[in-house]
Amino acid sequence: MKYAIKINNLTKGFHDKTNFMPKWLVSDSHKNKFYAVKDVSFDVKKREIFGVLGPNGCGKSTLIRMISTLLTPDKGSVEVFNIDALKKPGEIKKLINRVSVEASFFKRLSAKENLLYASRLYGIEDKVAIKKFQQILKDLNFPESMVNSQMMKFSRGMQQKVSIARGFITDPILILLDEPTTGLDPKSKLDVQNFILNLHAKKNLTIVISSHDMLEVEKLCDRIAIMDKGKIIAMGTSDELKEMVMKENTYELETSDSAKSKRSLQKFKQVHNIITHNGTVRFCTKDITLVADKITTTLKEKNIKFKNLKQVVPSLEDVFLEITGKSLEDRP
Repeated sequence: MKYAIKINNLTKGFHDKTNFMPKWLVSDSHKNKFYAVKDVSFDVKKREIFGVLGPNGCGKSTLIRMISTLLTPDKGSVEVFNIDALKKPGEIKKLINRVSVEASFFKRLSAKENLLYASRLYGIEDKVAIKKFQQILKDLNFPESMVNSQMMKFSRGMQQKVSIARGFITDPILILLDEPTTGLDPKSKLDVQNFILNLHAKKNLTIVISSHDMLEVEKLCDRIAIMDKGKIIAMGTSDELKEMVMKENTYELETSDSAKSKRSLQKFKQVHNIITHNGTVRFCTKDITLVADKITTTLKEKNIKFKNLKQVVPSLEDVFLEITGKSLEDRP
């Protein structure tokens, strides 16, 4: 068996009674129905770390919920290890687990009590469960002294680490990670990412990660599907996706005012795919010699300090911008 997951023409719609949904989500034939996932097809190989990259509201979580059998698709099929998710959801649930950004706990219970409760639902003996989650929490750099503390006292990062321990305590052969590091501080995010990579290297484990963090997806994933408006719009390895924007060179400009610099660059017809990020502006152009002097002159006239205009390797953000015309941050 080569594939852990096989998805074919998967579609899921919801009825919107508030009429507040974006126009691109709403079906023409059903004015109050929007489609979070539309005709999505892809395969995930066994032992692969597969990423689904896209902005908030693009359908990632709905897709993950259908794979985990929490939602029933309107049409299409999902097979997990050759098991039909619609016909035999119970068999699939024995093989998988899911970690969500919306982790729920009994907040007045301790981390240990929450983890024991979850393990008992799977028939795991307490002594076995304790040994497992102690090691997982240690690998996640979770303070041992806090295991017996109430969950309500934990930070967002600490709660998410407990959620990850709960997801892996059952020894799934497929783990679905839905925005696993959203809202975490940089140290907690790094702890979680390293844990995922280390565990994957040790075990016969397939992982699907949904995220809007392009750096995280690029770091963790073997292959990546870029999702927008409920559809998969591109798929491949990080290098394969970046080749899509290699027809022009990508440059990065360090600047004192990235927003103002972006507006200035938008006036040049030879400059495309302009993105601001952490005090820099990235853009594409076929020949920098044609516009370099004009760009620097314009920035000086507007009293914008800048330095280090350099060529860089395209990012997944550049790919998303090339395909959709907008950056991940521009999406609702």
